[in-house]
Amino acid sequence: MMLLWDVENNVPLLKGCSGEEVRVIRTSKWSDPSPATDFDLKLLKSVLEDQFGTGSYQKLLPNGDQVILMGKVPYLDLSYEIIADGVVLGHLFFDIFDFRWYFKPSRAGAERLRSYLDKINASGDKGTVIGEAKEDDPKFVLTKNGLAERQGNKYVQVKVFKPGPEPLEVPHDRKRMIKLNEYCLNSLMGKSILFIRRLAKKRRLILSFSGGKDSSTLLDLVSRSDVDFKVYFNDTGLELPETLKFVEKVGVDIVGDAGDSFWRYVGKFGPPARDYRWCCKVIKLAPTFRALKPFMPALTLVGQRKFESIARSKSPPIWRNPWMPGFLSASPINDWTALSVWLYAWSRGVELNPLYYQGFKRLGCYLCPAAKIADYLMVKERYPDLWDRWESFLRKYAGERGYSEEWVKLGLWRWIKPPKGFRRLGIYKRPPLTTLKIRENLALTGNFTSRVKELSITLGKPDDGKLNLEKGRLIFKENAVEFEGKALKELARIYVRVSSCTECGVCTTYCDALYLSEGIRVNAERCTSCGLCNEVCPLSYYSRATVGVVSSESP
Repeated sequence: MMLLWDVENNVPLLKGCSGEEVRVIRTSKWSDPSPATDFDLKLLKSVLEDQFGTGSYQKLLPNGDQVILMGKVPYLDLSYEIIADGVVLGHLFFDIFDFRWYFKPSRAGAERLRSYLDKINASGDKGTVIGEAKEDDPKFVLTKNGLAERQGNKYVQVKVFKPGPEPLEVPHDRKRMIKLNEYCLNSLMGKSILFIRRLAKKRRLILSFSGGKDSSTLLDLVSRSDVDFKVYFNDTGLELPETLKFVEKVGVDIVGDAGDSFWRYVGKFGPPARDYRWCCKVIKLAPTFRALKPFMPALTLVGQRKFESIARSKSPPIWRNPWMPGFLSASPINDWTALSVWLYAWSRGVELNPLYYQGFKRLGCYLCPAAKIADYLMVKERYPDLWDRWESFLRKYAGERGYSEEWVKLGLWRWIKPPKGFRRLGIYKRPPLTTLKIRENLALTGNFTSRVKELSITLGKPDDGKLNLEKGRLIFKENAVEFEGKALKELARIYVRVSSCTECGVCTTYCDALYLSEGIRVNAERCTSCGLCNEVCPLSYYSRATVGVVSSESP
């Protein structure tokens, strides 16, 4: 991502704004920097002075701390680029091995902190061992050509400094930053309001409000658009108290309520994971569809931005959500950056969730598997009762399966199949909920065969015990199902629904041809074989995680 910086005034500029001299700062691709809050600055100061000594904070930020940006960068846990004075000064990151925050200076940051940094009279390429290290030695030291990091009992060169722009020595001011970006903010506001008005023609509008900064900005924009709309909020049952209070203060028209669904089903599904987000379907999508179904057809407005993630960068501003049939979705702030959202909120007096000013960067479910260890520690410190309940479940779950302490401490539950950086820490892959045994081209479905055959009507209409699919065929036998082509994948999705149904009710929310009676059942006369239920079912949708397919030598 490219960030523009006004050299004369020493402040960032939004795209479209210009100054007499503008510097381009190349940040991490998905950095999406936003202004540091007082909490962030307090953390940064604490880390710097603990790591380098008293006075290092002022040395790093000699022009004050009113215009400091922080942008997330890829790392095992939380890591932020610290951007100020027209350069990236370094990275503030949480080390999951030491369980503490560190600051890793860039070339520009190291120059400012030179008098506070220990030095090694050696040089080398990146990855080169520079010297010996002890456990209580500094985390980072300067080398003749860069920066070395203490790794075990060695110092390893982790940065080779290259020539680059020098940090600006110009006093900066937050009010000046807002004023210089006013033109761009007006332009963004005008485009978004025009977008909303065009969408509102002959459409019922529902604004999806999460309590976060993006939906708060969107609410202000829609309110200025002179259109009729309703505000919807979904209470997942895992919201933090401040968010619920904030939503109540804002006021909403429609509320979805998942109640205690998460706690009722987590024992059956297991901990949610980044590659197994059953929770989203159970406590977000299903309650939302139930609450909004009476208002369909309608258009839902969401505060989604393309700079938030790789997945969202590919999403157009208007789309059809497969989990919300009968609704069209749109994001009027799709092209907004986090910086523009914050500047807009400050300049227009938009009230934001107080949690942002208390260190929380992401809101929503407090135990979301997409969060980082540092996020969880903040929840644990501020809401011990909430976190104790979740950690107690994890410890019980881990103990029953013989998982190590690190599985809980390092959040390895956040993946079914952990990424490479985490695999060396413990459990490689969580076992599936059920297993489907196969012998040659025969799936040994045993006592579940009749139920599998019953539910297979959701894929198509069987004819004389045979079901033709797009990429194969299923042939139902007494205690097994023969599969041809690539039909095994679809068979596995049906099998896990039958053998491991949690009776969460997500599928019955979407289809009245389904009902629960000691598991999932289907009314053949009503079923249209559309297959939607197999997509919304958490077990079926994540079949790669929930069902294992193994070879068997005997029937």
